[in-house]
Amino acid sequence: MNILKKIKNRLIDNQRFTILEKDRSELFNRIDEIWTRLEDIDKKTINNSSSFNIGNSSATNEPNNPLNQNKLNIAFLIRGGLGDIVMLANYIYMFRKKFSDDIINIDIFSDDHRFESTRTVFNGVQSSFINNLYARNKDAAKLNYYDLFIDIARYPDIKKRDLSRISEMVPELIEYIFLCERFRAEYSRFFTHQGPTDGQSAMVSIIKGAKRYQQADIYGFLGMSEKYEHSIHIAENENAYLQQLGLYNRNFITINRGNDSAYAKNSTKIWPLSYYGILIRLLKKRFPNIILVQIGADSTVFPILPGADMHLVSQTSLEQVKVLLKHATLHIDGEGGLVHMRHALNGGKSIVLFGPTSAEFFGYSENENIVGKGCDVWCEWAFSNWQDRCLRGKSSAFSHCMASIIPEKVLMHIENVLTNNQEEQ
Repeated sequence: MNILKKIKNRLIDNQRFTILEKDRSELFNRIDEIWTRLEDIDKKTINNSSSFNIGNSSATNEPNNPLNQNKLNIAFLIRGGLGDIVMLANYIYMFRKKFSDDIINIDIFSDDHRFESTRTVFNGVQSSFINNLYARNKDAAKLNYYDLFIDIARYPDIKKRDLSRISEMVPELIEYIFLCERFRAEYSRFFTHQGPTDGQSAMVSIIKGAKRYQQADIYGFLGMSEKYEHSIHIAENENAYLQQLGLYNRNFITINRGNDSAYAKNSTKIWPLSYYGILIRLLKKRFPNIILVQIGADSTVFPILPGADMHLVSQTSLEQVKVLLKHATLHIDGEGGLVHMRHALNGGKSIVLFGPTSAEFFGYSENENIVGKGCDVWCEWAFSNWQDRCLRGKSSAFSHCMASIIPEKVLMHIENVLTNNQEEQ
């Protein structure tokens, strides 16, 4: 780290760095030593993960290189569902803010089946902080040409880095690369066993005072907080769409009973269907003028909720869902992607029902985070099929933690929010 400090002390030419050849060689040697240790820890994962044949040698001088060689070209491969993509967009925005040199180009690669979700979060290619958006499988060959390639689900995992070009063009990135590789060496299991170790990584974050939306910010280097910095654009004409639905200038609540489509409809994260029915009846009796709008992705997996005034499941684009989440008086949901999207849009409070995942880790301070008391602790990834069955349940469709959140308790939280809204108006 002393070398890095010496480099930082040599600030010239508008925050750019000049590195002495001796320092550069010593720094490269240190980082290469760390890289070698990482390969020993998990050589297969470092060299072959993501099905990409990518190493650390430079592809800059190859004749078919499609990238602008007057720029430092950085690629991020982002993984996960809608909520993960929303949080990773903010991470990449903060990365770009930290390394704001105009010489940097940033391209985003997304898993093909998540491409539309990624597009709507990154505003197509209209974002000022990214240059291109690609589908992973279709455009995978391009990844061989980047100067820096970072694969990220929860933490940044460096798959390729051309230290020579990076040190010449944006040398301040060297420190970040060093920190990423140090973090990977320190917490190798979070990279070699992604998914099953997510519960452990959540615990580590909680101990360190970080939440899910800060998890990618290793060592707090980028200074990420709960505030969502990236401005998500809405392509839909907001007023026109609300007028089309008869919701313009009206109080309405969005409600979702859903989960990541990769998991079963009876996920342990989902509140019982009968409870939703009870809550809707109670809510309509208490607030008869409030319009209840059910939203969601797939009506074949997640059924219509009786009593809701509008059923828009499978009938909206993601852009239209963004409009509804932004303008709703309140949103009711389990912990998931739409809650993260509403937070990112500064849409206001959500009522969020937590069971097997941690409210302390996933929750936002503006929301009403309701935690089930059926179990003493959350159990995300305590065992491999934690979303398919409850350890204490008698059937796969029964989750003790979610069943312990009774509709009357949820109604009390809703009453508090709506009453406070009326008083403020």
